[in-house]
Amino acid sequence: MDLFVRRWHLQTKPYEVQTAALKKSDHRTHYAYFMEMGLGKTAVCWSEFIDLVSKDIVDFMLVVCPNSLKSNWVIEAEKQGVNNLVPSAWPNFMPDSDMIAINYEALITKKGQQFLDKITSSKSVYLVFDESIHLKNPRAKRTKMAINLSKECKVVRVLSGAPVTQSSMDLWGQLKVINGVGKLNPYAFRNRFCEMGGYLGKQVVGSRNTEELEEILSKYSFRAKKKDWTDLPPKSFTTRSYIMKDKQLSSYNQMHKEFLIQLGDDSITAPMAITQAMKLQQISSGFIIDENGEAHLMTEDSKNPKVLLTQEIVDESHNKVIIFAYYKKSIEMLNKAFSSNSCCITGGMSNVEIELAKEHFNEGDKKVMICQLTAGKYGHTLLGTDQQPCHTSIYFENNYDLDARLQSEDRNHRHGQLRPVTYVDLIGSTMDKKIINALVKKQSVAELIMTTT
Repeated sequence: MDLFVRRWHLQTKPYEVQTAALKKSDHRTHYAYFMEMGLGKTAVCWSEFIDLVSKDIVDFMLVVCPNSLKSNWVIEAEKQGVNNLVPSAWPNFMPDSDMIAINYEALITKKGQQFLDKITSSKSVYLVFDESIHLKNPRAKRTKMAINLSKECKVVRVLSGAPVTQSSMDLWGQLKVINGVGKLNPYAFRNRFCEMGGYLGKQVVGSRNTEELEEILSKYSFRAKKKDWTDLPPKSFTTRSYIMKDKQLSSYNQMHKEFLIQLGDDSITAPMAITQAMKLQQISSGFIIDENGEAHLMTEDSKNPKVLLTQEIVDESHNKVIIFAYYKKSIEMLNKAFSSNSCCITGGMSNVEIELAKEHFNEGDKKVMICQLTAGKYGHTLLGTDQQPCHTSIYFENNYDLDARLQSEDRNHRHGQLRPVTYVDLIGSTMDKKIINALVKKQSVAELIMTTT
């Protein structure tokens, strides 16, 4: 074990799980770190990269990640004291950089491809796919580009805390970039490891050959859960109910009735059904978005039952609270409701604005952090202050994305959290219940695949 402790090249002392991860991946050019959020995957890669540089195996780190995480890799380097290396983030690139973080979308742009071709032809690259669940769709162009890119790099690492959110098929692209599926194409992989059923037998309904998949995962990945490697306090989940009234309730009931009738019509398409479901969710939150993208209130701000319940829960807490919402209109309503006592992370904000918001919450006097679910799910530590810690998260809205739910839960359930964390889902409509039930079902499937396989 001491051999691997000496391989740690960062200022901070490694966690036991980080040392174990490095030991398991030693001498492997292609490997996955399937470690739950908060276990330090980024630091593991930085230390491993520095070690491989010192041995003249690689000389450049290329990180492909969600756009919101690019700055995190640079900040982590600064925090860990990686002073002799120069990190950068796409599209800014300095000639003397030893590392660049580039977003998944850039993989499929002409400019991005030209840049990557230049890097891989002139450097010995240590390639990282961070939040590799973005490679779950075998047909996606970015997955195909990622596979091609991995062939040009010396060392490849795949990072994810939740590599499965739907079925075993989520793993094909992630394993393909680390040579873990051999010659199995997506269809052969699906036929081998997925139980098919549903409409025309084209839906994945379960898993098969789990022992064989377990052997692949054991060979090509290090899997770690927080409950096995940390003494973090437990998570607890609860619901709070609100009641829609007047115009809001009548509009919801009418649309729900029409929705049920449409579902019985063979001519309805999946996009049509999804649109109707989203409109039902919007009404339950107090507004509806028309075809032009304009939001219309279904109830006055001061009488919105969902907002009032959220205020009630925040008032009950003596400490700081995170509120997650999906729609921009919801973010707008919540910002108005909590006024000067809140800060916000939403899509379109610059890295400077996001870091300032986090500073107000983690070091300042802002009690409420309002996060748009898609913008606030990755890379943020939101623990509050010592005097006012944050151990409560409210889900004003959910979507069907299990990755978004799991990632967002861990914004305040990570190293440094000393208290049990409570997650509150707001329930006031059948659509609220359906989305939460769907997330629970997806999580059960994901845990089954990653623990029994």
